Amino acid sequence: SSGINAEYGGGVGSGFNKISDQVFKNRLYQVKGRRRVRVTEVPCTIDSVNSGDVFILDTKQTVYLFYGAESNKIERNKGIEVANQIRDVEHQGTSQVFVLDQEDKTVLRAEGRKFFTVLGANPEYINHIKPAAEGGCDSLVQQSTFMNLIRVSDASGRMMMELVAKAPLKQELLDENDSYILDHGGNKIFVWHGRLSTKEERKSSMIYASEYMIEKGYAADTMVTSCYQYAEPVEFRQCFVGLWKEKVFASDEAAPVTKRVAPPVTVNSLHKRRERSEAKKMFDDGTGTKEIWRIEKMKPVAVQAAKFGEFRSGDCYVVLYSYRENAGRGKEVQIIYYWIGTQSTPDERGAAAAFAVELDDKHGGRPIQMRIVQGKEPPHFMLIFKGTLIIRRGGVKSSFKSVKKAENGGLTNGSENGDHVDEGEDVGTEEGASHLFHVKGSSEDCCKGIEVEPKACMLNSNDVFVLSYDITTYVWYGKGSSTLEMKVGDYIATNIVNKSAPMIGVHEGSEPTQFWSLLGGKEEYATSLILSQAEPTYPARLFHVSNAKGYIAIEEIVDFAQEDLIEDDVIILDCADEIFIWIGAGANELERKHGLKMAQEYLESDPSGRDPDSVTMYQIRQGYEPPNFRAHFAGWDFRFRTARAGVAAGDGIRDASEVMRELEREHYPYLELSDGKCPVGVDPCRKEDYLNDDDFVTVFGMEREKFISLANWRRINLKKEKKLF
Repeated sequence: SSGINAEYGGGVGSGFNKISDQVFKNRLYQVKGRRRVRVTEVPCTIDSVNSGDVFILDTKQTVYLFYGAESNKIERNKGIEVANQIRDVEHQGTSQVFVLDQEDKTVLRAEGRKFFTVLGANPEYINHIKPAAEGGCDSLVQQSTFMNLIRVSDASGRMMMELVAKAPLKQELLDENDSYILDHGGNKIFVWHGRLSTKEERKSSMIYASEYMIEKGYAADTMVTSCYQYAEPVEFRQCFVGLWKEKVFASDEAAPVTKRVAPPVTVNSLHKRRERSEAKKMFDDGTGTKEIWRIEKMKPVAVQAAKFGEFRSGDCYVVLYSYRENAGRGKEVQIIYYWIGTQSTPDERGAAAAFAVELDDKHGGRPIQMRIVQGKEPPHFMLIFKGTLIIRRGGVKSSFKSVKKAENGGLTNGSENGDHVDEGEDVGTEEGASHLFHVKGSSEDCCKGIEVEPKACMLNSNDVFVLSYDITTYVWYGKGSSTLEMKVGDYIATNIVNKSAPMIGVHEGSEPTQFWSLLGGKEEYATSLILSQAEPTYPARLFHVSNAKGYIAIEEIVDFAQEDLIEDDVIILDCADEIFIWIGAGANELERKHGLKMAQEYLESDPSGRDPDSVTMYQIRQGYEPPNFRAHFAGWDFRFRTARAGVAAGDGIRDASEVMRELEREHYPYLELSDGKCPVGVDPCRKEDYLNDDDFVTVFGMEREKFISLANWRRINLKKEKKLF
């Protein structure tokens, strides 16, 4: 017996017995949080309910959705999503969802009697529901919740337990060939079995879960829920970000058993540049008509034609573009683009999507809809604005978002308190302030001027920058900037940014004193031999490394932007004379190891004749990006994915070869493993494996084989005694 307090879930297509009506028990879920919402099962009593959160009561026949009077919009939206999942997935559409709003007393009295009765109270209890303050603080949910996903697999020939990832988790991390342990913040443990997992993996995962709980010091009555692929309970599904993908079998029989084999990863294939097919993305020549709306206080407001081509990173826009096929002689066609600024709020993004649907319905469902994220504008979108876009900082104030001055002088998304401000009032356009625009382009049909922080460290020798002040506009030409970028910089300065101020052209190295004063003083910025070349021999390339599919995969990202720096993964940036291995805050050790190894192999196998000894490789942590790294991303935004949590002193930027030597170490001295210390690349649950044979005998007083033969509890106690926990 493993000693685990366990429960088991079945369901349609799982291959296990379904829970019958006789054994079904009512469940109550609490939906709580603001940025990251947590769905947790709570005791099915009225004492669990408060006015500040959303609650879901599942009685199988009816799924009740209770909105506390002070619950926020994000909790309510998540509540709807979860209630629908319970109805459609767990009950196969046989139940109904009923919404109860605490503020709508009539509905509660008429339809809410069963809700209160099931929870053991009278309907009149509505007037005595706990206040929101007793439900805890929403903003603390994300701080207090951590999640570890651990794979249990015998694919290597012996049973292994490996930490795969920490929150945020993706469903793609779950491999149907293995079993997994999911630690939900120490409050609950899930053991998930893929449909192709072996009997030994399923058995071992339950044993490992017991060991894991002991090692972590969790209470003996911590609930462990065992679930199976395609029959996951709602609590398990809500631990993963994004839309949960369901699988429906045509019959109750399982699909043919086919073990998935990871495709071989060969860096040689990366040397051929991946090109984007422009022709397939062009609908016409861009001369059609367009209407543009900006989302202001969750409503679409028409943009004046004089402002077409100007966007703000804190806003969302909807563009309706119309043209006629066959060079203007055919039928009229509409395209609906909705553009998402990187600093816009989830509410604004949802409002933009909703308005796009409204426009689509208005035109009979015929338009093509395309969602665009800032920095990922497709060629045709650029073409309808004559190849030039201006993206300013800040945005319209709204009742869901305020923008305030940050300590570093930039603008940052503000409070969540819903302070009311005047509709349509822009922020980020203060008079008397300096505004700096990064101009970068690859062709006449694709050039952008993106506002960045007005600081000297934002400059780089490869591009053009426009510095605007009330009475003066400077156009700074980097040594490696192209003729096109210079032309666009001049156009932005004289026609868009500041039409009334005289334009002064400044070449890198000949800046007047006022230029540096407007930027807050002279600072180090990105400059190198490569950046000083208008047409570099080796244009920068970006590669994405991830094991989200259950195996390590690497692919090139064309026309990359800061948006492509995914914090759960590893990125390789090849800048010719430097190669950066960027480690996202949520990347796991497997991705980190393979990212470093692949970068080294990629460099050594380069057929272009580049000398590996002349290239410096760096490992950089998210939030520690140096100027020469930032220079390759148009309009770098310091507010975007800059987490620095958990990075040890001196580990922000390191020589990659030094890190690789550490990762390749097989053994460590006892003193480097004991007393809570855990070197890079060491599995914290298996520290004893990193002792050499002599040290192992010295520490444990026995050979390794004898130690392995001991009962699990004895091994754990010995590790605790020797401080190898």
